[in-house]
Amino acid sequence: MPNAEGPRGSADRLVHLLKLIAGGPGHFSLGDLALRAQLPASTVHRLLQVLLRSGLVERGPGQSYRPGRELHRLASQLVSRFDLSRSARPILEGLVDKWHETAVLCAYSPTARNAVIVDAVLTPHPLRFNVEVGIEIALPWGSLGRAILAHLSAGEIEAIFRAATTGPLSGRPRRSRAEFDADLAKVREEGFARYFDPRFDLAGIAAPIFGVDRELLGCIGVTMPSSRYQLHLQDDLAEAVRAGAHELSQLAAIAY
Repeated sequence: MPNAEGPRGSADRLVHLLKLIAGGPGHFSLGDLALRAQLPASTVHRLLQVLLRSGLVERGPGQSYRPGRELHRLASQLVSRFDLSRSARPILEGLVDKWHETAVLCAYSPTARNAVIVDAVLTPHPLRFNVEVGIEIALPWGSLGRAILAHLSAGEIEAIFRAATTGPLSGRPRRSRAEFDADLAKVREEGFARYFDPRFDLAGIAAPIFGVDRELLGCIGVTMPSSRYQLHLQDDLAEAVRAGAHELSQLAAIAY
């Protein structure tokens, strides 16, 4: 059955279909797409005609459809300008080669107000945390989340602060607003965020990535057991992470 809470209006529904088509199988039927979109088949059929005329969707074998060559062309143009994961990979590998700790790339979505791990290069140490690509991170806690949160607008920070209740790992309640704001101000001043919690043997350092006009794209960071955190020259490691994020920000700004 169609979802009453689904996208409303032709424009929203068209964008919704494009996202499903771009992230779905190579061939699909009208019924399959309508089921995934949770929209009436008649509505999906009408919108598919618009996409067919624009070349964003093409007819496939039988009664199927497939992503069109125009959609592939547009995607290729964007990727050729700047691919965050591809551009960050050598920087992540460089951090692991020098510091022998896991390096992580997170991408921020301003629409969803969340950040997701999109790439990770693991440490060669047998003692390490399993970092899974595709996992959403909590912005109010940890170095990765706070490196991003500190650079959001005041309204976004307020909304995220109000939604935060307890830490996802520790279960501890959030800090006071004054402590919260002071911590984010320090992150902005230093250009990186630190996290150190020996109770969970977890530590990390992360720095934000910006695009053109200081658009926040995400962050890069290193994570490690807290037992190894003290073995590193912390300022040198923080500077290396900040320098890597700055290099990636410059690449993004040039691309756009």
